[in-house]
Amino acid sequence: MTSAFRTASARTSFARAVLAAGTAVLIALASLPWVATAAVEAFRAVVTVLRGAGHGLLSVEDGFVTAMAVTAVAIPFPALVAFAVPTDSRRATGWAALGAMVLGGLLALRTSTPGTTWVSVVIAIVVGLALGWLVLAAMRAPLAPATPRSRRVAGWVIVVYGVGVLIVGFAGSPVDAGAHPLIIRALDAAHRVGVPDWFGYGALEFTANVLFFVPLGLLVVLLVGARRWWVGAAAGLVVSACIETGQAVFLPARFASLDDVLSNTSGAVIGALVGVVVLGWGARRRAR
Repeated sequence: MTSAFRTASARTSFARAVLAAGTAVLIALASLPWVATAAVEAFRAVVTVLRGAGHGLLSVEDGFVTAMAVTAVAIPFPALVAFAVPTDSRRATGWAALGAMVLGGLLALRTSTPGTTWVSVVIAIVVGLALGWLVLAAMRAPLAPATPRSRRVAGWVIVVYGVGVLIVGFAGSPVDAGAHPLIIRALDAAHRVGVPDWFGYGALEFTANVLFFVPLGLLVVLLVGARRWWVGAAAGLVVSACIETGQAVFLPARFASLDDVLSNTSGAVIGALVGVVVLGWGARRRAR
């Protein structure tokens, strides 16, 4: 019991320290213009260096790259709040959302277009907090084994899904080639009703690639169990890398991209976390 208390106490202290440090940094960014300017310049320099590596890395819109960075910063907030002030997942996410929105609003006020920036910040934070809630739920879920039913269902579905991945990945031309003009018109219409301009074709393609690989991570975890959730994430990386390599070697009409590997792997990680939550929910239900 003492060891468990010390572990919980250390975790709480660490979470509070990280939250305090993060809050101090965000307040400095919002209140000190020179700090914000230096941070933006440093961020742009890092993005430039990464893009300089080539191979389609971070080839999406600048605003989408910034939004992804904000989302990544927001993801740990629910878990940090839950550990700093022990509470349930939904309440922790709510408190994290309140704090993130206030600090995001302060940052938006420092820009030349506060209204537009605020909308972008809200979208990025909401996505980050939703993913953060998923991470926290997976951390608190029991590491349940796969059941005969989950293996049977996932086994059949993954075969069909795998065929779809092969068709999309190794088609002679991009699957959306014929629909490209329609997609552009739809994006233009979305921008006119308030969707940020940075959500263009590149951002849409990146997001679609994330969603496309969510089922892979989920299905693998349903096959191998929650304790080996990382297998689902690794499957996304391996499958995506093989597809991109195949496109580079055998399909001159396709463009192999590190962005695709990044987005596909991210989707598989999300799917694996969903699998952990689903198996944990099933285990709790059977235990009642």
